[in-house]
Amino acid sequence: MAPAQFDMSSTSLVESLGPVDADAAAEPYQATPALMLRHLDELLGVVRGFLSDAGIPVNVGVGDVYAYFEVKRRNPAYGQNWTTPGNLSFWLFQLVRALQPQVIVESGVLRGSSLFSLRCASPTPKIYAFDLDFSNLAFRTDTIDYREHDWGTDDVRAVSPTDFCYFNDHINNCLRIRQCYDRGFKHLVLDDSPNLGELQAYRYPAIPTVSMIAGDKLKDGDAVEWIWQGERLRYTFSTEHTFGAKALIDHCHPIPRIHPWTGLPDSHAYYVKLK
Repeated sequence: MAPAQFDMSSTSLVESLGPVDADAAAEPYQATPALMLRHLDELLGVVRGFLSDAGIPVNVGVGDVYAYFEVKRRNPAYGQNWTTPGNLSFWLFQLVRALQPQVIVESGVLRGSSLFSLRCASPTPKIYAFDLDFSNLAFRTDTIDYREHDWGTDDVRAVSPTDFCYFNDHINNCLRIRQCYDRGFKHLVLDDSPNLGELQAYRYPAIPTVSMIAGDKLKDGDAVEWIWQGERLRYTFSTEHTFGAKALIDHCHPIPRIHPWTGLPDSHAYYVKLK
């Protein structure tokens, strides 16, 4: 006699509410208001802990957490291919609210998803957006200065000690650190900064990345290989590639992964405070 087939639905405590429209936009999860408040209060604890560890004013509250999710729902570029992951946009939003910069720079805009988050975080800062091609923008506003060339060729400078740069352009993290230091910027977020075990997600990581130089792990001639979509790639380290960036860093921290709270994708990004 064949054994009876096990029916998980007969024992699971999860209730089926029926099918959903596959094309309809949906949040990763929903919860009753009281539970959501407690859950996001946990997330606020993570945010405040990170800000404290990074020496940034801990002046954000649960209202700032809720505000980001409302901004995300209104973001016309959110979730489109190659845009900034939702959790990194969350961190950019909180960092702007905490730092209160007068100038913000974003290099590597693509469709403008993170740019939308930065603008919505505060109406006050002057924002400069850099990319080689703005034809893919899904969001544009006359409150942002769009410059269609590499940020490295521009002369934008910091005007306050809390001014802020975000790089999502796949360019050498160390070069961007040197350029920021020379222009007076102290607070940076650099995306595309994988460690060795995370390289397989990238064709163009921003090598050498912050994660690679922070602990002096790489020595001249060290090489790393990885496979990306069927193609074998190699990077060979040289101290010349670092532009002396390590000596310019006061401290740096990986951007915390918060997927358990948001259900959104994380990133390989670092916050860097320069001397």
